[in-house]
Amino acid sequence: MKDGDPIFISVFPSPRRMIRLHPSHGRLLSLSPGQHASVTCGLRRTDAAVWLDPGVPPDRLWVSSGVSQSVFLGLPVDAVRARLEDGTVRVGPTIGILCNPVWNERRKTLRWTKQLPVLEKLVQAGQKLGALVYIFGIQDVDFGRGTVRAFVFQDGSWRPDRMPLPDAIYDQVVSRKLERSKKYQDRRMQLSRMYANRIFNDGFFDKWNVHEWLWNDRQTRALVPYSEKYSNSRQAAAFLKRYPVTFIKPVHGSLGLGIVRVTREADGTFRYEVRQKSGRTQNKVGTAEAVVGAIHRRLQQTPHVLQEGVPVARFRGRPFDVRIVLQRDGSGEWKRTKMFVRVAKAGEFTANLASGGEAMPLDTVLREAFASEERRHRVRGQVRRASGWVASVIESQCGKPLGELGVDLAIDESGKVWVLEVNSKPWKASSTDKGRQDLVDLSFTRPIEYAIRLAQQR
Repeated sequence: MKDGDPIFISVFPSPRRMIRLHPSHGRLLSLSPGQHASVTCGLRRTDAAVWLDPGVPPDRLWVSSGVSQSVFLGLPVDAVRARLEDGTVRVGPTIGILCNPVWNERRKTLRWTKQLPVLEKLVQAGQKLGALVYIFGIQDVDFGRGTVRAFVFQDGSWRPDRMPLPDAIYDQVVSRKLERSKKYQDRRMQLSRMYANRIFNDGFFDKWNVHEWLWNDRQTRALVPYSEKYSNSRQAAAFLKRYPVTFIKPVHGSLGLGIVRVTREADGTFRYEVRQKSGRTQNKVGTAEAVVGAIHRRLQQTPHVLQEGVPVARFRGRPFDVRIVLQRDGSGEWKRTKMFVRVAKAGEFTANLASGGEAMPLDTVLREAFASEERRHRVRGQVRRASGWVASVIESQCGKPLGELGVDLAIDESGKVWVLEVNSKPWKASSTDKGRQDLVDLSFTRPIEYAIRLAQQR
């Protein structure tokens, strides 16, 4: 075997910290019998005496229970492999998914959430790639010992166990409320300091920050609708009078909830519609000031952005946007994993799938929206280029390691492409009825490939 080839692991009973391996591996490690080697798994390590034993198969490493209890903890050794590199036995790779799991002690299982099938699929992607993937919450990290109470998915069920802190971490916390809590932020910052560039997709983007990053870059400025951050009623009323359509968006909003669309009618009156969990409500008033007064409490409670409304092209009378999922894979380069159109539900002004929007292939929608093949070809090219530019700018400006982005683009009636939003945690469904399942699977494989790449950079 060559240096770096994966080796199976077996545990033998002995309280001593020792490993036994075939003499050929001793030569690779430049070790003699009785010498010591470093054994690492995630952030745990120990020194172990080395015994070169011709009876040990060349593709197997025998580890004492003393080493296993010190370094592996509850890690299932049959799910990982060892590599001999630079005089060190590295066991893994181990990938942690940071999320918010809640254990139901009575039922001995994790509480079900919409995210649970997603987490299971990420674990399964890791299994296929030879990595052990487990999930954990920020509250379960023991920074002093380098361990975490994690949840391992095996044989169709979850089980909790004490594990080494992993080699790399993929942040999949999807609760904005949790992320805004002081206790979470303090512990999350400590985790970031510990992992540096081996933890990726930290937090959600602030919509105003994203606007400024894109607006201040010469390449992307022309793609961004004019926007202002809400500061006072007079400013907001003046903005509403300036544009035929204005969108008022909560800076920390998601799923299209809390968005207000204001339309200036031909007779000078204003119609405003609010998208909420319970559905869409609308009213008509005589002045822009009356609109601002009606939503004043909402504007005071949380920061909002005023955004110029783009005259979007329509599909069978319904507005649509283009969602592009960009991900890094094992090469470390950005790849376009998925690109599809989200068509708004009839009567709605947001195209989010969570609010009844429908996913459709881009070409299907473009054929109905634009009669000219030349224009359709131009639009497709703009969409691809714009998403790449956006990823480059966001990455350079946000100051955090990224492995995944969701870019939402609008196409106006002339075929011009606009950037509506950028999402640091695009939702991934684990299966699809209408699209290509191979691309769905790829959207789970690529982040784990990237995490493995980061893990191997330790």
